[in-house]
Amino acid sequence: MQIHGNGILNLPLDNNGRTKQHICDFIIDGSREFVVGIDDFPIETTEELVYGNNVLHVDYLLCVDENNEKFTLYDCIIIPLQCPKTREVKVIWKRYLLGYHIINEENEKICCAEYVVQTDGKKYPFHMFVGRTDFDVLNGNVHISTDWHTEMSKIDGVKISVTTEKPLSISNIEKVVLRLIEIYSLQTGFFPRIQKRKMATEDNKEFYYWEEFASYGKTAIGNIRLEYALGVEKEQDYSCVYEKWWNLREKEVTTFNLFSYITTDDSPIMEVPVATCIQCLEGYFRIHHTEDLFKFSESVKKQIKKEIKQMFEDSSSLKIICEENRIDFGGIKDSLFRSIGYINEYSLKEILIYAIEQCDMTKKLFEYERITKVDEKKNLLDVFLNKSAGHRNWLSHLVEQKNKFVNEDITLATKKLKLLFRLTLLNDIGVEISESSLDRVINNINKWYKNNNLI
Repeated sequence: MQIHGNGILNLPLDNNGRTKQHICDFIIDGSREFVVGIDDFPIETTEELVYGNNVLHVDYLLCVDENNEKFTLYDCIIIPLQCPKTREVKVIWKRYLLGYHIINEENEKICCAEYVVQTDGKKYPFHMFVGRTDFDVLNGNVHISTDWHTEMSKIDGVKISVTTEKPLSISNIEKVVLRLIEIYSLQTGFFPRIQKRKMATEDNKEFYYWEEFASYGKTAIGNIRLEYALGVEKEQDYSCVYEKWWNLREKEVTTFNLFSYITTDDSPIMEVPVATCIQCLEGYFRIHHTEDLFKFSESVKKQIKKEIKQMFEDSSSLKIICEENRIDFGGIKDSLFRSIGYINEYSLKEILIYAIEQCDMTKKLFEYERITKVDEKKNLLDVFLNKSAGHRNWLSHLVEQKNKFVNEDITLATKKLKLLFRLTLLNDIGVEISESSLDRVINNINKWYKNNNLI
């Protein structure tokens, strides 16, 4: 989308709040910057900014287009381009709102909104959402529905419509839609990109946003892998799924966000996304499956720690060793005591086994590895788990590991681990994946073994 700007109503002249109305031609497009000529820009401001290597920052610029329609640019930077006599300044902006001027976005109350998900002319796998997500959330205050979006009589995306019983702030409306898009991302294997956004206020004023809807949405275009999309059973209760995901995301922030960022395949060091994915899995289970990942109770752990602590206190041999080598006995005792704090927790390898065994979907993902023997003592799953642990340790401890994923192994590990994480989250929020689509995705991944060996 492109806008032909015709004027800035509050162009800043300095850091003291002085502004002026300036008529000028400029283009708003994907570059997020433009240059305008300003003959009477204050010379003292120019010298201060240029020689001090500083810029002018403003929260918003109130603008009009060639038809005198209002729009607002947010989070802007003004940079003089010449000194001492400034003829031009560069304006860099973060996002814009088209429709009318909004200075404080959080003061606006929204009663309905419409979002369009980019499909790039492909209906699959987006057809799985249309007509199925028609439900109420947040105690019935918000209604969400989906349909195909048409432009010039052609389907160009999926339309997500949101209406509210009680108006919400812009940020809360955005959050409602973001949570839905995240559920979609778990099913498709990539983060769907929001192409258009339209909102309406209580007094029926409409406006449009143009910006990246979420940071990990930037990976969407280069990451669409339709062969890894998972189909959903027809009778899926999206209302229940949405509520579970909403509640989970209130607690689950960093791990999912990080996992979303590593969905891209263009990392210059391919070993890093795989190791990060393993860490995301480990962190997720340690946080959200805590009770199932204790080998014994906390009360038993306290009893054991109490006995071990007493053993430290009573060990004359340890005290002598520390004394002879001028080592602080108290420091050694505290360090050893802290290290036993994890005695009742699962190791990474045990967590990965737990993740694989948690449901039929995850078991099926590693069925081939389980039934394929390497020798009399181990199968391919043992090899995969050992490499996973070594790969995580390589990144965590920055020590070279002989047993980790390398070369072509990384392709298999990336696909298996990312799908394991997706299936884990889908299972935890109650999404029912169709068996045929799961078989198709797993078969696509397992084709790797036709030309490669995991050893």
